[in-house]
Amino acid sequence: MKKILKFLSIILGFSAMISLSSCEDYLDKVQDSAGISEADILEDYFKFRQYEDGMFRDLQNYLSAGDYSYIAALSDEGYVNSINWETMPIAQSGDWLRAYDTGQALQFYGVWGSWRSIRIANRVIELLPKLENATQVEKDRLKGQAHFMRAWYYYEFLKRQGGMPYITKSFKASDEFSLPRLSFHETALKIAADCDSAAVLLPQRWDIQNLGRPEKGAAMAVKASALLFSASPSNNTTNDNAKWELAAEASWDLLSELGPYGNNRYKLLESGGTDQVTYKIPTGASERYETIQYASGFDSIFMYQPYHDEIIWENYAAVGDGGGAYRVLTTTSIQSKNVTQGFTPSANFVDRFETKNGLAITDDSSFDSQNPYIDRDPRFYHSILFNGERWTSQSGKYLELFDGGTERKSQPGDAHLGYMARKFWGKNVDQWSGTAAPQTHIIYFRLADILLQYAEAANEIGGPNYTLPGASISAVQAVNIVRSRVKMPNVKALYLSSKDAFRERIKNERAVELYLEGKRFFDLSRWGDASKLEYKQHLADDFILNPSAPTGYDINRNNVPYFTRTFNQKHYKWPIPLSDALMFEEFKQNPGW
Repeated sequence: MKKILKFLSIILGFSAMISLSSCEDYLDKVQDSAGISEADILEDYFKFRQYEDGMFRDLQNYLSAGDYSYIAALSDEGYVNSINWETMPIAQSGDWLRAYDTGQALQFYGVWGSWRSIRIANRVIELLPKLENATQVEKDRLKGQAHFMRAWYYYEFLKRQGGMPYITKSFKASDEFSLPRLSFHETALKIAADCDSAAVLLPQRWDIQNLGRPEKGAAMAVKASALLFSASPSNNTTNDNAKWELAAEASWDLLSELGPYGNNRYKLLESGGTDQVTYKIPTGASERYETIQYASGFDSIFMYQPYHDEIIWENYAAVGDGGGAYRVLTTTSIQSKNVTQGFTPSANFVDRFETKNGLAITDDSSFDSQNPYIDRDPRFYHSILFNGERWTSQSGKYLELFDGGTERKSQPGDAHLGYMARKFWGKNVDQWSGTAAPQTHIIYFRLADILLQYAEAANEIGGPNYTLPGASISAVQAVNIVRSRVKMPNVKALYLSSKDAFRERIKNERAVELYLEGKRFFDLSRWGDASKLEYKQHLADDFILNPSAPTGYDINRNNVPYFTRTFNQKHYKWPIPLSDALMFEEFKQNPGW
């Protein structure tokens, strides 16, 4: 594995001969173009595109089992450790400067290394006027992708390190390199401008041979998200309402042009019926079996279908692949050993799934903490596996998530907190079946996310019933559309009494709708919640055999955290690797590092 490339070498490199390298070899569709001269690529559209496609090599796969700094385990979504490997504990301990130098910490040095892809984007834009044997449409699409990918990588930096020098040309040795960092909002506006440039050049839909390439909607989504980050409390300390307005307008632009209020290019994937889970309840001398019916279809957003119209943009590198995403979610009792394995949802996060009545479990008098699996939000069953559930291809095997059970023996690679994650893991995919994992989508943006972004920004402007001028729906209506897809009732009046009350429900809605989709860590950070103790603790549920209990076990919340991550004020902005932060006085390190 290559260590992080220094900032200076990245912005200077690749002058006459084009040399592409990668920390991962997963991008089969993008061929290595090492040794191709500029003269060659300027004479051939396909060689030029091959060079440009090097920009996709640095796309981060937030579900990759090969990323030992697994992003979900850096938030309250769940806990995982590395089996005989130092990377995950270092990242969870908050030693992020060191994380840049550890093996397979791709959230850190893998993302930071994408400066090289920014340079490819800049070089493409510079060289395009000289390209021969290409139509204007082909040139436009090449240029649109270059603007988009430049914006994308700056968006990745923005979420982590904050504002950056926004480099729009390929540097020469005689150029001035000591560039100051822009503010967070200045960088967000630069990203938005690049996205605007991309949006007018990219198609609304690629043909099947180019599935996964960024299209117009992807550019609009990145713009909306960058502006939402800029409006959020961690980056908008004066709560400037104009920033929320920009974010709401950008989300609505996408919804009104390409979404359900426009040409329907993007549509929510609706529930097609019902599914069921079966679980075993020990009753003493024998056992009984119960089933739960719930709205189906939510898992089809992420698996099974080769493409669908809820996806706005997904990882181009993983289109048609991504089948290994489930490995981190398994235990060593179910799948052969991985370095990172046994991801287990925090019990306190599991509590975020409402009852089917549309109430938080603490607000629903019908909720029984000793019978907690019944009558929950359908996304609970699509996302969480619980004690006693039938899941694997072994007909007599039911998950044993009690202490000492086969899935919870307190060894590395076990589910330590009493639950397992189902989302992104197809049923019967395990060591016994020999069944290949279904096609899995590594989605960066989908329509539900944009609806929730609009709802959040609109609520901050005027509260739950606020409708942006020119828009067709209010903040709460946008959330209700997302809930309706899984047959959940509208947001209850209990949560609509104020902007503050509804904000908490929007946060919860994002938590359950976008679980494990690489969003939660960055949401908690932009909201200023990540350093609060409740979001750093990973709590476990203990199951004590009791045949007279509703589930056959007494369920007790262990209030002593199984693990507490380190996240302090300085962690709201990731550090710049020291070799780059010390290179120029103008290129400032983030506070606290």
